[in-house]
Amino acid sequence: APFSDIGLIILDEEQESTYKSESSPRYHARDVAKFRCAYHKALLLLCSATPSVESCYLAKAGRYSLNVLASRYGQAELPEVTVADMNEETQAGNTTVFSRVLRSALEENLERKEQSILLLNRRGYHTFASCTSCGHVITCPHCSISMTYHAANHRLMCHYCGYSIPFTERCPECGENTVRYSGLGTQRAEEQLGALFPQARILRLDTDSTMSRFSYEKKLNLFKQGQYDIMIGTQMVAKGLDFENVTLVGVLSADQSLYGDDFRGSERAFDLFTQVVGRSGRGKNVGRAVIQTYTPENRIIRLAAAQDYPSFYGEEIRFRRAMLYPPFADLILVGFIGLDEDRVCGASRAFLSLLRTMAQKEYADLPLRVLDPSPALVSKVSNKYRYKLIIKCRNNKRFREMLSRLLADFSGDRRYGDVTAFADSNPNTIM
Repeated sequence: APFSDIGLIILDEEQESTYKSESSPRYHARDVAKFRCAYHKALLLLCSATPSVESCYLAKAGRYSLNVLASRYGQAELPEVTVADMNEETQAGNTTVFSRVLRSALEENLERKEQSILLLNRRGYHTFASCTSCGHVITCPHCSISMTYHAANHRLMCHYCGYSIPFTERCPECGENTVRYSGLGTQRAEEQLGALFPQARILRLDTDSTMSRFSYEKKLNLFKQGQYDIMIGTQMVAKGLDFENVTLVGVLSADQSLYGDDFRGSERAFDLFTQVVGRSGRGKNVGRAVIQTYTPENRIIRLAAAQDYPSFYGEEIRFRRAMLYPPFADLILVGFIGLDEDRVCGASRAFLSLLRTMAQKEYADLPLRVLDPSPALVSKVSNKYRYKLIIKCRNNKRFREMLSRLLADFSGDRRYGDVTAFADSNPNTIM
């Protein structure tokens, strides 16, 4: 913002991953705000009900001033949270995505003319299609990811590059007409919800149904005006919304957010569950929430249901300390992207060799932990292969000097001129 005399910067929901730019220039808005406040001698206010682990650590260490609100706005009570064990639902013959306790709560809300919000963090109708004869999963030819079925146009779509094809039951691998779709997305959940409650006015909110900002805002206004009874959507329904008549929140499939290979996964899941539960009971009526899961004993489920951030932070900070993750070290991701997988892999190995040589000879004073190159979780996107190398260190001036030299030397190596290399400090996801 082009202001010359800044006195205060407020970063609301400071834990939000959207503050971090994952494309060039790679930066975190929180860091930019810190620099600007330091330059203008201004105050920076970071606000959140679920602060990032790094910010909370700095506050507890005395680097930030910590101020805690003892109660919700307007003295509203915290919602009562119920964890529904979906194993018991399956054993009882319930084949829908809605547990009996959630179904009953939705029915009660409809009778009382109160509104409900349902979270399912998967868009589409079904999440993948596979052949029941040979087991082949239909994947995007340009990306190493399965394609999602969309009922509205009867097509399979890649959510990474946008490639789509008409759905067909004929398997491209074995030729049998036995391709079936599986999994559950917001479109399918909306259909099941309509079958259970045909009288309900249902609003679906995801990137497929809100292609423009104005469409998103228009739908939220209609919901606020009481034109809909139930809103179902992806994580865009979880945060920052304030509707006085919402007294029920349901997390349809908590397990989708729990299990991944990223060290920030637990923090993201706790934040998502706590934030969406907090959408309930913000007005004069007491709120309720139902979290559905096949693993009710999971610690993130348990802590989110209790809305116990201090305990979550205590467990998470011990894990971060043991594994040397932020805030105890900076995590530098060096990424490599190119059209030929062998060359991308070779480039990452060549960079590792340069790093080891330079670190041993000229930067032996820098404490570094280096994880060898490996394919990205989604190893191909838009026909380009992706590898990553991780460095755990302190991102100080001397390390940045070494990294700049490494990237310059690598870019000057003509053997890998067709491979792009980049560095990202403390990324939200490990590629």
